[in-house]
Amino acid sequence: MFLYQLILCLVVSGARIDPELKILLIAYHAFFSLGLFLFLWSVKGLSNPAVNFVRGFYPLVFMVFFYKEIGHLVRGYFDWTLDAWLLGVDDDLGRVGERVWSLQCLYPPARVLNEFFSIAYSFYFFLIPLSALVLYFRAPLSKFRAFLFTLTLTYYLHYLLFILLPAQSPRFFVPGLRESLKGYWVADWLQSIVERNAFPGGSFPSSHIAAAVVCAMALRYMGRGRWPLLFLTLAMFLGTIYGRYHYFVDVLAGLGVGFLCYFLGPRLWKNWPPILRTEGKSRGRR
Repeated sequence: MFLYQLILCLVVSGARIDPELKILLIAYHAFFSLGLFLFLWSVKGLSNPAVNFVRGFYPLVFMVFFYKEIGHLVRGYFDWTLDAWLLGVDDDLGRVGERVWSLQCLYPPARVLNEFFSIAYSFYFFLIPLSALVLYFRAPLSKFRAFLFTLTLTYYLHYLLFILLPAQSPRFFVPGLRESLKGYWVADWLQSIVERNAFPGGSFPSSHIAAAVVCAMALRYMGRGRWPLLFLTLAMFLGTIYGRYHYFVDVLAGLGVGFLCYFLGPRLWKNWPPILRTEGKSRGRR
């Protein structure tokens, strides 16, 4: 967490953005770092369920705030985007996304189908906290910590890649795809969430796909619930293209980064310098 904020401060310092915004973002990281340090120092040595829970889950909250920051930095170094190249790669891979989007324009799909894929794509917002909670309460503490480290590593790596490899996504780049497909309640809710929070530039690789791969760490602890979760996760993979959020190659790249982090993250965590860790004591169960 502290290392990522240090790296981001260096990135912000070199970015071509408004000087006032630059100072604001650096101050923002200084504030978060100081607040986190004071919190961890104040609860050092404490061990009760509430403190342990907050100490275990605060990285998930920080990831949301850091995502919003990247929207100011995706064009801070480069004026170009990878979209034209990504579309070309999709053409070489069989034009998977373009065929889906063309069919949607020629033969508008039923609202119930749009609603299903909106539900599937929205499942992403529940998959991460659900996986974390399952590991926290059912798995050894070491598994939970390795998962949180791997998940944060995955997201922070994507945030940096969004800056170095900006891509707008089909919704923002391909004419006629900005308007969301009409569904029912979930589709409308998802549309409002995306419009308020998404930014042109955070498409390649797909962090949704990579994070879903990392969440597979929790499958063995989910019992019979793993099968509907697997189904919804696979539907989410399809929904990233169906909903016009990603190119097909984004999905493939997200899978690659996800599997890399899945296998590399726990090994890095095992050898991570103790001084850089922000973990707490045991929950008291193990």
